Amino acid sequence: MKLLALATVLAVAAGTTVRADETPMMTTANAMVRAIKKVSPEFPVAAKQLHIAGAQELQVTVSKTGDVTDVKVLKGNMMFSNSSIAAARQWKFTPFSKDGAVSEFMTVLVFNYGQ
Repeated sequence: MKLLALATVLAVAAGTTVRADETPMMTTANAMVRAIKKVSPEFPVAAKQLHIAGAQELQVTVSKTGDVTDVKVLKGNMMFSNSSIAAARQWKFTPFSKDGAVSEFMTVLVFNYGQ
């Protein structure tokens, strides 16, 4: 148990957290440094016409090759979901090494929709 606690402390210090399923959760700031391709979402026409603005948070899983393989909406107006998910799926990251081996990781992306 002490080893797991130490691993958690070390992971947090490195900008990641250890999850029960062992997929590291990387901070948004650290993930942004690894992002080599960023795609901005398109502002949905209906939201623009209704003057709806706001932010949407997504949890993304990044594969060992740096591709986004899974996207989940955490918060935000659902009118932005399709656009946010489509943009997030196009992002690319440099591979992440954990304990000397390339590993997938999870992070949170935030897209801001303003008028």
